[in-house]
Amino acid sequence: MPSLHRPGRLLLAALVLAALVPAAGTARAADQAFFSEDAEGWFVRDISCSNYNAIVAAHALTWHGTGGDPGGYVSHHDVTNQCAFFVAPASWLGDRSAFAGGSLTFSLTSTERDYSGSDVVILIGAGRVICHELPQLPPAPPAWRAYVVPLEAGAFRYNNSAGAVVSAADFDAVLADVDVLMLPAEFGAEIEETVGLDSVRLVLPASATPVPAVATAGLAAVPNPFNPSTTLVFELPRAMPVRLTVHDMSGRLVRVLRDGQEGAGGHNEVAWDGRDDTGRAQPSGVYLARMDAAALGATTRLTLLR
Repeated sequence: MPSLHRPGRLLLAALVLAALVPAAGTARAADQAFFSEDAEGWFVRDISCSNYNAIVAAHALTWHGTGGDPGGYVSHHDVTNQCAFFVAPASWLGDRSAFAGGSLTFSLTSTERDYSGSDVVILIGAGRVICHELPQLPPAPPAWRAYVVPLEAGAFRYNNSAGAVVSAADFDAVLADVDVLMLPAEFGAEIEETVGLDSVRLVLPASATPVPAVATAGLAAVPNPFNPSTTLVFELPRAMPVRLTVHDMSGRLVRVLRDGQEGAGGHNEVAWDGRDDTGRAQPSGVYLARMDAAALGATTRLTLLR
């Protein structure tokens, strides 16, 4: 299968895509999709892998009530040799500048995992196309991988994953006028595969006031900056399963601190010793901690100083 890493063609395709997506209108802006009851307006679009300005087809997603990360999820069964992407509905578009410095998080699973040519998150707006390449391919069902995409210029490149790093001014312009948001739905070299998507969320930066409050459970690190360890602190309205992970700024999973264990109602504390899942000490730098508990979620930045 040809790769999306071809300059120019993706830009042309993206601008055509933008023209075909309905305007956001007066619909309330969306910032989370847990697919608890249906596909919530998300769909799949096929793009020709040999001619990226040719949109081949659009497809409805299959909704599943269980088996997601967690609960319900959506999937696409691909039987073509095109490049497929999950496409956000109009309610996700428009001015999303409030999320600058925050993150885009989502979970993926795929029956095929041997092709990385279209493993990019694409944002289109203000006449620009910017892309973030996923650091890891998703696992096979029933496992899921949670991704954290930092919403900042340094995490995106122009037009494709081999392009130049996006400038701060251009990134702000795109986020203030998002026409298209697409997540990858193609990970196999074989023609036939099934890719699942769940728990899509735009997360405000830690310094922002959450809107609405129901979308976050709060997450902080003490101390921060830290060396060699820090304690992640969060509040839950009641006892519920919690997934708590640490990622580097490329979105790569570094450490799973909690993986569905019950969190207590009220105050919770979980320590991170600055090591990955294999026990290796991580280098100095900025990391992202992500907490998911039912429909609640939050991220915060961690600064490790060695």
